[in-house]
Amino acid sequence: MLTIGMFSDTYTPETNGVVTSIVSTAKALRRRGHRVIVVGPAHPEGDEEHPDVFHLRSTSFPFYPGFRLAFPLPAKLVAALPNVPFDVIHAHSFFFIGCLGAYLARMRKLPLFFTYHTRVADYAHYLPMYQRVTKAQAVWISREFSNRCDRVIAPTTGTADLLRSYGVTAPFSILPGGVDLESFGPAGEPPRAIRTARGPVLLSVGRLGKEKNLDMMLRGFAAFAAVQPEARLIVIGDGPHREDLERLAQELGVAASVVFVGALAQEELGAYYRHADVFAFTSVTETQGLVIAEALAHGLPVVAVNCPVTAEIVVGKAGILTPDDPQAFAQSLQTFFEEPREERAARAAAAQRAAAPFGVDALAERLEEEYMQARRDAVAAGS
Repeated sequence: MLTIGMFSDTYTPETNGVVTSIVSTAKALRRRGHRVIVVGPAHPEGDEEHPDVFHLRSTSFPFYPGFRLAFPLPAKLVAALPNVPFDVIHAHSFFFIGCLGAYLARMRKLPLFFTYHTRVADYAHYLPMYQRVTKAQAVWISREFSNRCDRVIAPTTGTADLLRSYGVTAPFSILPGGVDLESFGPAGEPPRAIRTARGPVLLSVGRLGKEKNLDMMLRGFAAFAAVQPEARLIVIGDGPHREDLERLAQELGVAASVVFVGALAQEELGAYYRHADVFAFTSVTETQGLVIAEALAHGLPVVAVNCPVTAEIVVGKAGILTPDDPQAFAQSLQTFFEEPREERAARAAAAQRAAAPFGVDALAERLEEEYMQARRDAVAAGS
């Protein structure tokens, strides 16, 4: 049995792909008999009650609502961390908490893993102009932190290629975040937003940030709704761009056809994945796009903007990849809904096949093997 330390600057009750990946992976590793200790930021609205989840005092990040900045407090907790019998430390960010994990790993001469979850250069617009991190600086930070780790986990081959282009020379493993279907709750009735729809239902899930390219999704949906006026777009998630998106929906004349649900827990989200007709995805800044794998695992075909990440996940008949253009996106939706019922059923089956590599327990087993080998290498190096 290993004692694994996971250090992340984002954690529950925040809802994003990083948090989902950490939570599902930790549960899967615990099912395999390992102890997983998570260190994350504290939240004023309440934190997960778990004996192996530790929260560092934090404050809100003024330029990105919902994100927390942690501090090296409480001092007693930080002082106690070096005494925790970690075998492996896995950083999921390179801000304060991720750096704390890296420091402990180096101080204790432990294997240090790092998952590159976020393309930091695509988030610089949240900082004021005078504090803005340039792309070159973001690349430098990504490269320097990664090269100080024993192994870098890239969720997709495209992400690994990106990091290599940054100059990262540390050993890589391609290991996506996993999907735990049990966490989405039992099958049930369609949610009201779907049950009351009279036409095609599109589903979008994710943080509502400018970098997610959701303006393009709304413009594409508006063009599609001009042909399919009964269509409905359900948007699940929250974020700093929500008011702008709601305003844009009004300007495009589709506000009555777009439902902004807000953030949902996974057990509530499952019903939307199971009963929607198609999953819409327009971001080109992802390292994986875990929500795509979630949709596919529920048998929900995908219409997504073509980029290295979506091309790697949405394979075969599992979906349609489209150029980053509203009219092209609308045409792809029209193509999808004009297909005969048998073709749509084939797409649902293909979606589940495409999701098979993303089962969380199989991925946790692979991660366990990586940890074990790193631990053996560390012991051999010290002997």
